[in-house]
Amino acid sequence: MSVESRILVVDAGNTSIKFTAFEGEKVLWVQRGDSCPVETGFAPEVIYFASVRSKEQSALLHADVQAEFPSSEWITLTSQATACFVRNAYIEPERLGIDRWLGVIAAHHLIKGDAVVVDAGTAIKVDVVNREGVHLGGYIAPGLAMMTESLLSKTARIRFDSHEVVEGEGLPNSTARAVTEGCHEMALGFLERIHHLYPEFKWVVTGGDAQALLNRLGIALECFPNLVALGAKLVGDEQLRGNK
Repeated sequence: MSVESRILVVDAGNTSIKFTAFEGEKVLWVQRGDSCPVETGFAPEVIYFASVRSKEQSALLHADVQAEFPSSEWITLTSQATACFVRNAYIEPERLGIDRWLGVIAAHHLIKGDAVVVDAGTAIKVDVVNREGVHLGGYIAPGLAMMTESLLSKTARIRFDSHEVVEGEGLPNSTARAVTEGCHEMALGFLERIHHLYPEFKWVVTGGDAQALLNRLGIALECFPNLVALGAKLVGDEQLRGNK
């Protein structure tokens, strides 16, 4: 059981902030935005805060959310050597991105077996955790949008409009297709290589691009859109119990 009933998880990613409200173990609602949703009638007893943003950006967001819920207890989540029966592979555990750490913990508890965890958003992050709860390590690669933006920003003549991005057969025959399909192939090759290394592991995915990419490879998977929030709930509850 949860230590507290009403929990708000604030997951501050590189490009968006995700707010997840829990009543006990039930997810009441999930919202994305630049600021805290205040017209929900939900008053959290505790806020679990996980951010991969800079210290300055995190501090500003912290202040904004705390201003909306001044009476809520606050727990900032950081990556640790161990949490919730999972052991971090990093020599310096705190340097593992908190989003990756929470995803690994959630996957371990959801799957209860060997798992490859894929979070494909701004970046494509892959982590591997075995059935004993040992995080084996992982990878970070540019996401699809990041790869495309890198090409456009570093070249003078690779240009196209969004309406030019259309599906086609065979080798790409336009700049739009050349870039978008080329970036897809790079991401697919990266993920396919990992699948060859860990063919028997269950694949757990989250992030906007993960399911579409892996479906193209025909890899069996379980999709959890709220994976990071579920991990935050586990870790936050454990810390809260320790504080009581």
